[in-house]
Amino acid sequence: MPDLHPMRDKIGLSAALATPFDKSGGIDWRRFTAHAGRLLGQGMKVVTVFGTTGEGVSLATAARAPLYEKMAEAGIAAGQLVECVYGPPSQEAGAHMRRALQADAAGILLAPPFYFKQPSEEGVYRWFSEALEAAGPACRDIILYNIPQLTGVTVGAALVTRLRTAFAGVIAGVKDSSGDWEQTTALLSEHRDLAILVGHEGHLARAVRHGASGAISGVANFAPALVAKLVRGEDDPRIDVILDLLLKLPVVPAVKCVLAAQTGAEAWLRVRAPPEALSAGAARAACATSTELVGN
Repeated sequence: MPDLHPMRDKIGLSAALATPFDKSGGIDWRRFTAHAGRLLGQGMKVVTVFGTTGEGVSLATAARAPLYEKMAEAGIAAGQLVECVYGPPSQEAGAHMRRALQADAAGILLAPPFYFKQPSEEGVYRWFSEALEAAGPACRDIILYNIPQLTGVTVGAALVTRLRTAFAGVIAGVKDSSGDWEQTTALLSEHRDLAILVGHEGHLARAVRHGASGAISGVANFAPALVAKLVRGEDDPRIDVILDLLLKLPVVPAVKCVLAAQTGAEAWLRVRAPPEALSAGAARAACATSTELVGN
């Protein structure tokens, strides 16, 4: 087996940060940086910004641009941040990665192209290749994002092998949010030396026992100690109850609903369109139950 990639130890557990918005729909940087600092203060080495839970695909590049400056003002170094990057144009994804890495980000969570459904593996390989080439010779610490239920693209073990071969030393890991145990085990079988990060918390403890290195987790926004336990490979039945409650709801608004219940700050309920904030009694009750399960 090749040497273990340093990203395995760098991440371990990273919260997929929810992004708070102000009344005008802009990023609430004060609340955002405070949330990141609170989770980093609880033992995380890095947090992940603008992923699925962070509604990054709904945020323009200009809106995201102050990220490293705002975090630095709050005492959070760029090296404590993994930034999620999307296309779909490969050149735009490459330029965004280049800027983030020049700012000294810990790494990049790179989503595959979306919109054109069921592309061939060759087409997806070409897209990733174009994006990585556009990022430039200093490209590093790329975590490939496998979330086919949203992108329509599967980032499987064979594709990861091709990219590792073509871009030696650039691919640091895979975030597998497929929820498909067979996909997870295939990645672990072929790429155990990389940071294989599990997005489905219900599979997390089992995956760690099979060699996964940790998680980039939406649930970690409000239950970091619980998810840290799973990252140690220890089962906890509370995660199944929480997921059963939240996965019946639109997930991103549900995570924010739990944060609102946990912090008492209704501002957390704001989301970017097309999702809508949760307001129905049953939904709010599910979020309150999740809060009770993990404590305040």
